[in-house]
Amino acid sequence: MTKKRATSANFALLRQQAEAHLTVTQQKYPAFSSSPDDMQRIIHELAVYQIELEMQQDELLHARAELEESLDCYTELYDFAPLGYLTLDREGTILEVNLNGAKLLGVNRARLKGDRLGRFIALESFAAFKIMLEQVFSTRDHGSCEAMLQPDGSSSADPFVSSNIDVIQRHTVRIDAVVSNDGQECQVVLSDISMQKQIERENKALLDRLIKARRAESIGETDGSALRSFNHLLLDKVIHSRIRSAVLCYLFTVEQASFVEIKKQVKTTDGNLSVHTRMLEAAEYISCDKDVRERKVQTIYRITPKGQDALTSYREHLRAFLGI
Repeated sequence: MTKKRATSANFALLRQQAEAHLTVTQQKYPAFSSSPDDMQRIIHELAVYQIELEMQQDELLHARAELEESLDCYTELYDFAPLGYLTLDREGTILEVNLNGAKLLGVNRARLKGDRLGRFIALESFAAFKIMLEQVFSTRDHGSCEAMLQPDGSSSADPFVSSNIDVIQRHTVRIDAVVSNDGQECQVVLSDISMQKQIERENKALLDRLIKARRAESIGETDGSALRSFNHLLLDKVIHSRIRSAVLCYLFTVEQASFVEIKKQVKTTDGNLSVHTRMLEAAEYISCDKDVRERKVQTIYRITPKGQDALTSYREHLRAFLGI
């Protein structure tokens, strides 16, 4: 009842203000003539004005529909992006997170808002994460670090961590952060680099074994028959695949090649080629760029110096297997 009375009072006040404004307007202009011609002219002007208002309303409704459609599109791009997107405040509290970010952290998206990202960072990575976050807010410059996600948040170094924590799969992620314009929030991108780190560890282990084997040969610990090494662990696991080795060999012979060109040469499907090129990119054996050719955006691949060295080493190991 009180709300209804307040609304009525507001309408009464608005009416009083409108009548006062009309009185002032009438004083500025001469009284309207009541002749039929003048009345017809006034009616015509009112009809035109009404049509203009209706057209403006239609344009506003159309603009609103376009804005809602754009908002839905950007919301889908944000939610279903292949990377984890988060918005943090100065204390590292999660304000927004997309679906892939929630998947990486292993917690339902609705439960992450208001939680702290630090409780998902492993103890050995927490200090680097805190330093990066503080520097980003203090300098307002882009910051990044690598961190291990904590499979058991109860052992996290975050002093504000709660005891009831979901167990998540252990991931190695790259954290990129940039501060918003108002300086109160920062946008964070989580990139899962677990496969890349695993490949690097395996390649390092293979390189260490190769160095040890060569040292043993140099001091005469192996006889002549041992010069032909049949140790399959010496072969690069990234290259030792039909599709990946074919892609790398083809890029080794040409300066650059598009996705479609590589698919024709290797004779494989889009899905298989996408999976294997991503593995080669993760190992930094090839690079990927976007280029516009014939008014179409094409994916262009090139072999990197690291990829050339890896392919050369791989061929040497194969020659050692074959004794050639």
